[in-house]
Amino acid sequence: MRRSSSPLDLAAALIVAAALVVAPLSAAASAPTPTASRFDPSAEAAYRAALELIRQGESSEAVERLDLAIELEPHWAAPVRLRAEAFGKLADRYRPSEAFLAAQAADLERLLTLEPGVESAARQQQVATLRLQSREAREAEQKRRDLAKPALIVITLSAVTVISGALMLSFYPSTPIEEYGQKRYVYTGAAMLAVGAALAVPAITLGVLAGRQAKRDSAVRDFNVRTARPQAKLGLVPQPVPAGGGLALRLRF
Repeated sequence: MRRSSSPLDLAAALIVAAALVVAPLSAAASAPTPTASRFDPSAEAAYRAALELIRQGESSEAVERLDLAIELEPHWAAPVRLRAEAFGKLADRYRPSEAFLAAQAADLERLLTLEPGVESAARQQQVATLRLQSREAREAEQKRRDLAKPALIVITLSAVTVISGALMLSFYPSTPIEEYGQKRYVYTGAAMLAVGAALAVPAITLGVLAGRQAKRDSAVRDFNVRTARPQAKLGLVPQPVPAGGGLALRLRF
């Protein structure tokens, strides 16, 4: 015999059916809605591009993207933090480099304002260290720039002496050198060749140091042009001359 449903059974079935319908709607209503981005989309895109460029070792190009991100979102700390890292990599690549060390210190100082209380003591110590390294790098770079003229003089002297000595020896006489007073002529050529060869070592050393500094200066200028940063300007400044010599003018850039 078929058992008839009671009113209580029908009521229970209706309650279960209603619960099954309402549950998904309640879950959908309570699910968190995605929040809108807090930053300019162009700034975020530039920041993500800079991250990828730094992974690829392209720090200069990364700084260009980060400049854009910081310009669009000046209160966003992440691009400033990443740019400080990029400047640190550039400073290591072109060591010694006053420009990149100073730029890294400036970004870390900016982070002290954007992220107050976040690693403040460590960042302040790092800024002080970078400022000191920047001053030391400026002195080292200037010394290497000052080597350009001595390097040119020594290289020229070495080349001329070697060539002159080689030419004198190339005319080695077929007759005994004791005849016609030719001994002094041959010995002078040999001495000039030896002196020129000895000068080659300091000439190469000075030339390499001056050349490397010229390459660093060129890289910084190209970087400044590409990122629209202010260029260093040439100028004449007073320079004290030691031993009571008075004052002279020095080219500074």
